[in-house]
Amino acid sequence: MSVVKGIAMQWRNSEDRYGTVAQFLHWAMFAVIVLQLIGGQVMDELPKKTAIRGFAYDAHETLGFVLLGLVFLRLAWKIANPAPADTGPTWQRLAARAAHGLLYALLVAIPLAGYVMVVAKGHDAAFFGWDVPSLLGKDEALGKLAKSAHEWLANLLIAIVAVHAGAALWHHLVARDGVLRRM
Repeated sequence: MSVVKGIAMQWRNSEDRYGTVAQFLHWAMFAVIVLQLIGGQVMDELPKKTAIRGFAYDAHETLGFVLLGLVFLRLAWKIANPAPADTGPTWQRLAARAAHGLLYALLVAIPLAGYVMVVAKGHDAAFFGWDVPSLLGKDEALGKLAKSAHEWLANLLIAIVAVHAGAALWHHLVARDGVLRRM
């Protein structure tokens, strides 16, 4: 444990609390998800063939790759650092594990569907201004299918994040069991 300006920092997870690294990855992913969901709604409203629209798409693609990287970092950290001990009744622990598993699956599937959508439509995917190699040829039908999947999965993510946040608030405000304070 280290001390920064009088605040004890616990880098690794303990039995009753997530460490600083897990907390940073959690909240960084949350911030990127919020930006992505807002950006996904705003991008299509921007005037076609303008610099701002091109920038918005490039930023959305870049943040998609960043989010994918954060997911894999978080999963690696989770493997190396087991989460604090589960609390609550068995049904709550099982529901929490299922929701977390679904969140991770969506956070991999959505960026991958976005990548497939972009390259199947014949565009280059962007990562901080660089073109990401295209692993697929142009295929309009696949592009449309990937676009539908990308949007449908993003809407499902909104619902699961809302349930996740609602459960955290319920634990904090109703159950008062300290679950939210662990993160």
